Amino acid sequence: MGRLGMVAVLSVLAACAVGEARTEVAGPPALDLSEKGLTSGDGADTAFARSVAARYAGAAPVAEVMQDLTAHGFSCDESGAYCTRAVMDGPCADAWTVDFSDDGTAHGTLVRRCMGAVVDEE
Repeated sequence: MGRLGMVAVLSVLAACAVGEARTEVAGPPALDLSEKGLTSGDGADTAFARSVAARYAGAAPVAEVMQDLTAHGFSCDESGAYCTRAVMDGPCADAWTVDFSDDGTAHGTLVRRCMGAVVDEE
């Protein structure tokens, strides 16, 4: 293959690679399971709460949301009212909770509890 042929092949390969990059479809926003914005209040104004609102904004059926949360390490109530994930950190527990309203809207909260008390870590 001559030099011109090699340049043509490389150009086609580069164009294909660029085309593939453009056709990637982004998935739903990730759940923020960090402790950013940890609060002692109701836990509604946290990075986790905002990530739940963004991820499940499309009004997916509660069963699908629960399945997705289970894949992220949550345990869900049999009634379908809420899902939780708790992680121990020394004498404290960080509790991520997703509650479902009557219309199926998911609401996330993150609260830290230490030895029976709620700690403010803002």
